Amino acid sequence: MEIVVALVSFAVGVIIGRVLHKERLIGDLRIDRSDPTSEPLLFLELDTDVRSIMCKKHVTFRVKLENFIPHK
Repeated sequence: MEIVVALVSFAVGVIIGRVLHKERLIGDLRIDRSDPTSEPLLFLELDTDVRSIMCKKHVTFRVKLENFIPHK
């Protein structure tokens, strides 16, 4: 019985953590490695206004690896 309670508690904690984490996402950090001879280019794409995040100590981004220049 204790194992069932522990598993249910763990599942509820994971779900709550994911919901809270999802709310803190403020945009995308896009990494472009199209040119293999140079360092990767980083682009910040915000879903919100800059003023709303200026006072925060920590922010969370989705990381997207996208190459926009095709290699031939």
